[in-house]
Amino acid sequence: MSELEQNKYINQLKRQLTHALERIKTLELDLEPDGRISEAFSVMEEHIDTRFDRVDARFDRLESRLDRMEHQFNQLQAKLEIVLDAITGIGDLPEE
Repeated sequence: MSELEQNKYINQLKRQLTHALERIKTLELDLEPDGRISEAFSVMEEHIDTRFDRVDARFDRLESRLDRMEHQFNQLQAKLEIVLDAITGIGDLPEE
């Protein structure tokens, strides 16, 4: 390899190294606590937290409704048993 080719190769490597260092600096700036990527993750985290809070609230309301429905069902079942006993007289069967 001639001296001219060596110099070209060295200059090419220097340019590649400079370019790589610039890209690393850009990434470091983007990843810093106040960088673009960190900021984007923070925004996404807030959005996800808000969505989960809404879902949790909906599940809480649903659970409360299901509890009320279960209570109403139990009351209805007890009333139906009383009505069936009155109609059929099954509750008055002799035990012995």
